Amino acid sequence: MHEMWCGADTSGEPVWHVLTPDKNATLCGVEKQDESRRRHATDRHCFSCMRSFQAAMQSAQSAR
Repeated sequence: MHEMWCGADTSGEPVWHVLTPDKNATLCGVEKQDESRRRHATDRHCFSCMRSFQAAMQSAQSAR
């Protein structure tokens, strides 16, 4: 199970990242810190995290 976490993108704007299973970092490599206070103001997602998540889900489907 993967969880989402709202942190900043490279410009400092809030985006939703996908956390690693240990919940210490994101799939794109951003270290998890305090969640953005503006998390309710965005529906943007980190494209790098989403690509990594999609690849992980496709691998899991192929393994079945």
